[in-house]
Amino acid sequence: MSPLPRVSESTAPESTAPENTAPDVLLLYPPITDPTSPYHSLTYLDSYARSRGYPAADVIDVNVEAFHHSYTPDAAVWLAGRVAAARRDQPGGVRGQAIMLEVGDPDPDAVRSAVGVLQDPARFYDYGQYYHAVSQVQSWMSCLGATGIPGQFRAGFQLAPLPQFQGGPAATMADPRELARLSRPFEPYYEQVLLPRIRARGYDVIGINITYTWQLPFALWLAHRVRRAAPDAFLIAGGTEVASIWKYSLDKQTYAQLFDDFDATVVGEGEAAYVAILDSRRRGTLPEGQPNVHLHPRYGARRSLPIHYERLGDIPAPDFSGVDFGQYLSPEPFVYYSPTRGCYWNKCTFCDYGLNSGSPTSPWRQSQDERMLEDVRAISKYSRFIYFSVDVLAPATLLRFAERAVAERLDIRWGAEVRLEKYWSPERCALLRESGCVAVSVGFESGNQRVLDLIDKGTKPAQVRQTIEAMHAADIGVQVLGFTGFPTETFEEAKDSIDFLVETRDLWVFGGLGDFVLTPGSIVAREPERFGLSNVRPSPGEGVARHLTYDEPVTAAAREAVAREKRRLRTTRTNRPWLGGTDTPHSYLYLDRFRTATLPMLQAGHRLCPGDADQAFQVNGALIDHPGAEVMGAYQALLGDAGQAPDEKRAAFRRLDGRVLLLQRGVAQLLSIFAEPTTLATARRNRLWMLDEATANRTWDLLIRYGAIRRVSADTVLETDTALETDTALETDAAPEAAAAILAGAAR
Repeated sequence: MSPLPRVSESTAPESTAPENTAPDVLLLYPPITDPTSPYHSLTYLDSYARSRGYPAADVIDVNVEAFHHSYTPDAAVWLAGRVAAARRDQPGGVRGQAIMLEVGDPDPDAVRSAVGVLQDPARFYDYGQYYHAVSQVQSWMSCLGATGIPGQFRAGFQLAPLPQFQGGPAATMADPRELARLSRPFEPYYEQVLLPRIRARGYDVIGINITYTWQLPFALWLAHRVRRAAPDAFLIAGGTEVASIWKYSLDKQTYAQLFDDFDATVVGEGEAAYVAILDSRRRGTLPEGQPNVHLHPRYGARRSLPIHYERLGDIPAPDFSGVDFGQYLSPEPFVYYSPTRGCYWNKCTFCDYGLNSGSPTSPWRQSQDERMLEDVRAISKYSRFIYFSVDVLAPATLLRFAERAVAERLDIRWGAEVRLEKYWSPERCALLRESGCVAVSVGFESGNQRVLDLIDKGTKPAQVRQTIEAMHAADIGVQVLGFTGFPTETFEEAKDSIDFLVETRDLWVFGGLGDFVLTPGSIVAREPERFGLSNVRPSPGEGVARHLTYDEPVTAAAREAVAREKRRLRTTRTNRPWLGGTDTPHSYLYLDRFRTATLPMLQAGHRLCPGDADQAFQVNGALIDHPGAEVMGAYQALLGDAGQAPDEKRAAFRRLDGRVLLLQRGVAQLLSIFAEPTTLATARRNRLWMLDEATANRTWDLLIRYGAIRRVSADTVLETDTALETDTALETDAAPEAAAAILAGAAR
């Protein structure tokens, strides 16, 4: 990859445009992404433009607005009809039928209730209520996904792996029929709310920020719809994903095809480029020759794109005063702030981030200490919870910030990604905690020294453990991330990483091991022979080569054994954006409340605990018609548990979050006990009186672990004892058989 041409930082525009000549601007943040807090990219752009004399733009988080609109009365009726049609038509043959198993009936009242729990400052911290609310949102999103490509949403707000939208030919990635289908869940919002607003206002400039890969197809379709609603507007796109497409496109024709609906795209950091575009539109001209601004080919060919990196001293603190925090699915405001850009280490051989132009990351820059403190003071007016959204923060800078925050008694809670330096002594970690540090995320990468040296990480496993111990002792939640499969890593070396996480399990809150992926701009890709790679190539038919394929026999031979060994690592029940990663609001809020006891509390939420005899439980889903061995086998291959036998001797149970379990039919009878909220003591006294206490407890524990029953809060419990005494839906002689089946592991 040839280096990108750079320009001096001093070229940033210094506009002082009067308001009466400024273009009317709309900035959009598309689906699908985290609905629990606002992302800060558009706030940064708007704050920068305002500091240069422009009026505030209209900013719409389409992702969260479309979600809320989806359960309004008219939209809910539309959804019910679409889901019924999808279930009736069964598109996609056996595979489509398998995916539709996860789709229940849309329940707008349930999702409305779930939103209430997630926004409630008391109920949010009741993990039973929290988990139930998350499951209800996931269930609703599964229904929405069924209107487009069934199964397209995972964990609620993640896009399922759909390779056709991420790395294939441009004609496939931007196929309007497929984009329309994928975006169909949001069509009622577009037609009834967003597009009428755009038509009525007549905006001069409309910008769409695309931060994540999974937003790209939704953003392309949104641009298509906006282009037709506002044909005279100057339509622009920017964000991390736009820069990635520019960097990884195998030819610039692919890039042009993907962004054909846009008049211009911003490649790289956007503040100065955004103001340059506004300046040009104010003058009635095009932003020709501007760094980071790529004009559509219709405006003429361009040989190169000069790249500008912002000077952080020119960037004002993001102003969140215009953000409606009440629309997000969190009980407290949470914001992102970037006091640095790039990475001060900038050596890791696997890393390939930003417009790095020959180095692992873009150039390292950081705000002055006083400026960082001033920004945090200003931001804390809008939120006590601040995540320093950076590649990594320098230790000395972070320590000086902590000292000042303690001295000034700033009422903030913060977190960041840090390197595991020996610099972090117990005393310094204690200072971080005193300053409001809730959690840190660290990349330990590997537990094997040879692999760490190949990565050029500059750390040692023993030192890493000491640092994690110091953070944990200071009551700071630690997220530990690494990966296996680095070129030439043997099974034994991968096992060192797994063993490291297992042995330190009590010291970290969230974490795990991913799989190594080779990206084109990394040192490994640029020097493949040094790392034992041969035949490095993009996958056939790709237009955007985000990842490269290669030949390397050592890791290939160990892959399956390593995957089996990694199953030893326990994970949390929910994935991002819910509790499970320290860069999201919910994890920070829980870590602030429960600190390093958070993970034990979450784990206790999914097993039988002392005192649960008087806790009410309720069935957490519904029995569904068994689809047959062929369809269930397809589900198992796509989404399910490989340990489940796809035969028809079992009952099919759809958990509220969509997961389908196969249970012995006697187990299904046990679930009928909890059709209404019922305490375990009542259930045993009235229904399983023939079982000894130990056997009954093992039965309850397995039902809880499978998520087949869930805890309910005390105010939900109904007076059911009398009804249960006379209820004969469960034959008593089936109870011991059902319990025995569970204990034998028949229900997986």
